[in-house]
Amino acid sequence: MHSESLHRLVKLLIDTGEASSIGEAFENFDRYGVKIRIGCLERDRVGTQIIALTAINCASRCFRGNVAVESDDFELTTPGFQGTRLYEFLNWAGIRKERAQAMGRWPRIVINGQATEDRDLVAWADRWRFGIGKIRDYVPDFVPACVGAAALAVSEAFSILRGDNACAGRRDLSLSLWEPAAPHIPALDNIEIPPQGALWLIGLGHLGQAYAWTLGFMSPGKEPVFLQDIDTVSESTLSTSMLSQRADLGHRKTRVVSRWLESCGYRTALIERRFDETQRIRPEEPATALFGVDNVAARRVSESAGYRLMVDAGLGSGPHDFRAFRLRAFPGPANAAQLWASEPNSELVLAPAYERLLETTSDACGVTTLASRAVGAPFVGCFAAAYAVAERVRRQIGGPALGFLDLHMREPERFDVG
Repeated sequence: MHSESLHRLVKLLIDTGEASSIGEAFENFDRYGVKIRIGCLERDRVGTQIIALTAINCASRCFRGNVAVESDDFELTTPGFQGTRLYEFLNWAGIRKERAQAMGRWPRIVINGQATEDRDLVAWADRWRFGIGKIRDYVPDFVPACVGAAALAVSEAFSILRGDNACAGRRDLSLSLWEPAAPHIPALDNIEIPPQGALWLIGLGHLGQAYAWTLGFMSPGKEPVFLQDIDTVSESTLSTSMLSQRADLGHRKTRVVSRWLESCGYRTALIERRFDETQRIRPEEPATALFGVDNVAARRVSESAGYRLMVDAGLGSGPHDFRAFRLRAFPGPANAAQLWASEPNSELVLAPAYERLLETTSDACGVTTLASRAVGAPFVGCFAAAYAVAERVRRQIGGPALGFLDLHMREPERFDVG
């Protein structure tokens, strides 16, 4: 198996040693899935639809199409999908027609409705706040909060399936994009969100496509979004990145993301070169960037390009930390060149499935490369994107600025912020 063809969440079962072969990992993982119920009341509300579409898209990519959507068909009004119908979107998202025998044990996410079964996960967004659990009245009008709510719900469903947190499905969670340390403060009213153009997206894989997915539902304005990447869509891209489709295999990620954003009313400019120490922005180019490059050398020089604001989201990559992320803003309390002054520890211990693969192939280098690839899930990228885009918006409207945020989605109520 090629390193760019392995599903990045199936890889979890290999790296933890739960599966003794790649085939066994796929067989076991195919028991995972989620049910998503969409209530009828006010389902024409754009924010409600964003929660639903994000949850469906995330879950389908995570669980290889094992998503059972409980809803009749209706017309969508969200940017990018306006005028299409829900069942058309299910096809776009790759929902599998056949259902696994384990479907009865899948957790259920409820959107725009009430819990009716034990451990139903009711996802909600209320202006800058979002979470899972009971809330009487909510206003899902801030896009990053809607995306964050969906990502959190899929993460919680994953915890239930994995059994890695006894509280999963039995707890209420409330988080805030305005003031992370005070998630229960009253939601903010009457704040007009500025257009989201005049921006660079650097790196258009897992994180970059989550940024673009979120931005696509927001007002584009007249200024362009600069899209920078050199990579093409691979098989593994489909399991982590919110916009890539099977028809995009082999195509440049810049073109995929541009197509989406322009369908949502944005103007785009494509930068198909590597981000490195030689890059400098020109006075007429956007001075704000969302950074999504998982490369130490690039991150080390990210401040030298001349951006007035660079928001960097770093995701965990191993089987135990892939649901963790750290958000940093530059300029800020830390310096990028110092933070990434040294290369990470590259020592690699092969799990049993890789050792077994070595016995049947002469391509030892290929097996090592496969083993070194990150575990990943799109709900992590979407969750990080909610905070990254909100950081940009909060600064646009004169709100407080964060220097950093550390959080693990298995226990999102525990975090470090400054």
